[in-house]
Amino acid sequence: MNLLDRAIGAVAPMAALRRVRARAALKAVMHFEAATAGRRGASWRPAASDADTAADPARQRLAFIARDMVRNTAFASRVQGVVANNVVGDGIIPKVRGKSKAARQSLLAAIEAHCDTTAIDADGRQNLYGLQRLVMNTVVEAGEVLIRRRPRDLSDKLPLPFQIQILEPDYLDDSRDGQLDNGNIVEGGIEFDRIGRRVAYYLFSQHPGAMGSLRRRWESHRIPADSVLHIYRQDRPGQMRGVSWFAPVALRLQDFADGQDAHLMRQKIAACFTAFRVAPDAEHPGTDPQDPAGLSSLSPGRVQSLQPGEDIRFGTPPGVTGVEEFYRWVMRAVSADMGLTYEAVTNDFSGVNFSSARMARMEMDRNVSSWQWLMMVPQMMQPIGRWIIEDWAIVNGKNPASVSLDWVPPPRVIVDPTREIPAMADQVRAGFTSRGEIVRRLGYDPERVNEEIVEERAADRVAGLIFDSDAGAVKGLRPYPPEDAPPQKGDEA
Repeated sequence: MNLLDRAIGAVAPMAALRRVRARAALKAVMHFEAATAGRRGASWRPAASDADTAADPARQRLAFIARDMVRNTAFASRVQGVVANNVVGDGIIPKVRGKSKAARQSLLAAIEAHCDTTAIDADGRQNLYGLQRLVMNTVVEAGEVLIRRRPRDLSDKLPLPFQIQILEPDYLDDSRDGQLDNGNIVEGGIEFDRIGRRVAYYLFSQHPGAMGSLRRRWESHRIPADSVLHIYRQDRPGQMRGVSWFAPVALRLQDFADGQDAHLMRQKIAACFTAFRVAPDAEHPGTDPQDPAGLSSLSPGRVQSLQPGEDIRFGTPPGVTGVEEFYRWVMRAVSADMGLTYEAVTNDFSGVNFSSARMARMEMDRNVSSWQWLMMVPQMMQPIGRWIIEDWAIVNGKNPASVSLDWVPPPRVIVDPTREIPAMADQVRAGFTSRGEIVRRLGYDPERVNEEIVEERAADRVAGLIFDSDAGAVKGLRPYPPEDAPPQKGDEA
């Protein structure tokens, strides 16, 4: 302590202690260059706000910007499509489990009739897997999406008496805030009980930006939380809502699009003239007294006559070099920020070999797997699975606890089947993993694959067909031939 600190300590010990602690903390901060203030850190905006306080002022605008980019910027639309194609693909499919085969078959039939058709969509346009893609597109674009359960009457003659409706986050009335009489708190249109559980959402009956909505009074309604799913990627603890995935790359993508337009315009300007001709006195190339030479419009490949004595000069803009490499650098940065591979976003496979493609794909697969198992499955598919089982049990008079649903993501794309499939087979032979795990890793249902193999082998033996995939038949072992199989060589003896 210095002399001033001692003097203060004699009069106000706590104040002196705070001075000493602050000085020690400042010395600790100075050991970290990133924590110091200066020219190099002038662009940082450090704040002590929580996730939603930081995002609330910009969340809606970011969603609007992202939608405009998807509409008008080719690579933004491509990024959205790549994420949806890999996370959802042809669909995250249900796997029925249960001890009773009759219950499993009954539930599977209900799922195929309701979820594999447009019966599940309140708008009547998509099946369950199309709705999954719609959800993923909206999450990438706006950062979040709402799914509302719409109960239906048995008289509506649906396979299961409910439908689901996909809602953009604009439906959420974020002007609703404050404490209710029952002690619950409403924050940004979401109602929480006293222990922090979501109990309701306040939703508009129509999209606030729909045609004609400005002429009507906006009125939101309280919808119980057990009828609403809120899907978003949670990046921070306590985060209540999502933010557009394009937030870190929006400016870079827009600058990239502007740069492309500027480069194309430069090429157009360079191609506007190929020759100039000075006309003799007797010729008059133009009739417009304001533009006797007819230079008011330019076109590529034009041979332009000039008035006698007229001349035209162009500025010589600096040449643009390294354009291709600059474009690649920008798209590599955008791809990395979005958790995708450069090749998947741009379809540029120049200079790619098997090792580099596989390494990049492995990292992207980890991201895709986290989006599937940490967001889509727990936030969307498992709750919808509970709705399916509940309504199936009501319609059929069954016990909902007798069955359950698992979810299987779409097949993973294999970069080089000639190398990867033998490696998987070696893992199974060595006992490092099971065949069922490999089948699940490829995105298929092991039980259904086994059933199809049994059926195919039985049919092949009835028809007298032998394939290399049936090792027992190839070796003549026939471990479980059907009774009606054709006689094999040596059976007469």
